[in-house]
Amino acid sequence: MTAPNSSPFSLRPWPIGDKKPKNLGEFIARVNAEKGGFRNVTEEKLREAIAAEEDGRAEIERPSSSSSSEEEETDADKTKNILEARDEVLKNLEVAHQSAMLSLDFVSLLLSKERPSDTSLPLSEALRERVGIGTLGATKLKDSNVTEARRHEDLAIATGWRLMGVNSMVDSVVAAAEKLEKEMEREAKYWADVMAVSESGWAVCALPHEKHTLGVRFGFSESAAEFRDNSIAPLRRNDDGTVRIDLGRVGSGSQRVRITLKRNGVIMDQSPLPGRTPDDAPVQDRVLEARNTVFHQELWYEMNREARNLLSSNVYSNATSITWKQDPETEVIFTLEDLAEPDNTYENLSSLQCSCTAWSFFMQFLLYQGHRQNYYRRTTTTQPPPPRVAMHQPYAILRAIIANSEYFQDCQSFAAFLNDTAATLRRAGLSTASSKSASQPLFPALAMQGGGSGATRYNSKMELNFVNFLAGRLESAFELTITPEAKIYARGRIVIMPYIGVLFGISLAPFTPQPANNTTNATTNNIHSVSAASEEPKDRTPPNPLEISYPPTDPSNPYPNAREAIHYIRQATKRAITHHLVSEASKTLQRDDIIWTETVRGPAVSDRDDKEARVNVVESADGRLELSLDAQWQSGKNTERRRWVWRAGGSGETETITEALVKVLKDRPDLSTEEE
Repeated sequence: MTAPNSSPFSLRPWPIGDKKPKNLGEFIARVNAEKGGFRNVTEEKLREAIAAEEDGRAEIERPSSSSSSEEEETDADKTKNILEARDEVLKNLEVAHQSAMLSLDFVSLLLSKERPSDTSLPLSEALRERVGIGTLGATKLKDSNVTEARRHEDLAIATGWRLMGVNSMVDSVVAAAEKLEKEMEREAKYWADVMAVSESGWAVCALPHEKHTLGVRFGFSESAAEFRDNSIAPLRRNDDGTVRIDLGRVGSGSQRVRITLKRNGVIMDQSPLPGRTPDDAPVQDRVLEARNTVFHQELWYEMNREARNLLSSNVYSNATSITWKQDPETEVIFTLEDLAEPDNTYENLSSLQCSCTAWSFFMQFLLYQGHRQNYYRRTTTTQPPPPRVAMHQPYAILRAIIANSEYFQDCQSFAAFLNDTAATLRRAGLSTASSKSASQPLFPALAMQGGGSGATRYNSKMELNFVNFLAGRLESAFELTITPEAKIYARGRIVIMPYIGVLFGISLAPFTPQPANNTTNATTNNIHSVSAASEEPKDRTPPNPLEISYPPTDPSNPYPNAREAIHYIRQATKRAITHHLVSEASKTLQRDDIIWTETVRGPAVSDRDDKEARVNVVESADGRLELSLDAQWQSGKNTERRRWVWRAGGSGETETITEALVKVLKDRPDLSTEEE
């Protein structure tokens, strides 16, 4: 509402602003237009102008012709603007008046239809004359079809739609509840499997590149980088809620390293393969199977790296297998095979120590020990550890297999030779002959790691020494008693680095136990350690005759294999027997002319009558050990010979070797002779 004294229309012109400057720019422009601008404004002139204005002496500047013309133009523009505004207002008033009159005539014409006799209607004369009254009317063309029944029907329809919407909403809520319940069951089943994996000891963590996905670590932290990075798998959920292990990097199949022993192309032994873990097995069993698979894949990888440097040991490798030729007829083949059904058809455990099954477990043990050594070296070294991505030296896996195989074979043949020698000597009448063989006790050697106290404290270094002793320090001790005075002590020890072999140290005095060394590179540390009794004997037992007649090599330079050690023992046995025969024959015959001499063909017993008996130890055609006594003497112009042979197992001569020698050395031996 407007005020009572206010007019709805205003005939005033638009307001024009005052002459003051609107902004700083306009002010500066005006100052520049007066008195030459800011340059001519000085403090003295301003003071004079102020004083003159106060005294009434201010000069009135006469406007120039240009300023007067500008003022005239400004006044003309103002007048023009006022007239234009007046015309526009009048025009608007006329339009409004005409619109109001037309509206009034329209309404009056409509009313004239209903009330033609009403003279008070403000109908214009021009419209009345032109169209007349009652010519325009307004009525309903059609009545509304909305009845009371229709209204009730529409209400019922609306209520039905609402009920249908409510039912649909209820169905949606029920379906959502059922879906949520099923989802809860699947989630509960998934987390139950995850908890089973965690409770089994596996490390459950978030994936490095998928923080929202759980995974399980099943590998080894000290493995090679490519296998350590592949030893994590996501635990994804199946549609039924069970856990699915995504083994994309490891591979979907299960694999194992298999060893096959062939002789002349025929499989003689083969390590067994377990069955493949079924897909519906418990998730912890599938994680274990993945761990075993990646472990054997790393084992195969390390074996291939090592095989490249073992060509001198008759080890050959290709893309699918590694072959070790033990001899021209026997070869050992290593392969990486996929698992299917359990297979132990060709498993042969007749030789437990050198069977393919034992080698398979031994290789896995060596790889695991390599991981432990890496961890011990990384956590205990005082120097900065090398980067974990650096390539480490190949593990001595194939080296250990080859060296252990040679060790057991050489020690077995060496022990069999000593037993056969002792049995043959006993058959020849040397009742004191005997042989012993035993592995070096493990505990005393390791117990010395703990110091002088009897108790051994467990630590990581002792554990490494224990495993290194089992893997790379196999030793066997042997003892051969030829006569009460002549005894030979031998010790066989495995060597893995820098070459593969078995060293045999031989001494004429017992060995003393030495502390277990931490490395497998030493080759002679424990072989030449003999007891101090050899230097300063505490008893009055006769000296070993072999110390003068046939001493072994220097203990620091042991025999490189069993064949060389057997050769020495065979030669030493002949000389020890010869020395014993000289002593026994001299006592029996009570003569002092019986001596033993070294001939081109070996040691012999001789006397003043040029009778000679030569002792020899050889192998027969069937591989049996034979002890022989070859005697010869001069009978007139003829040379008589006689040979006695003793074999273990009951065959050979019935008389002893001492009795045979006594017969030879008598003046008139009762011997069956054969002429030369």
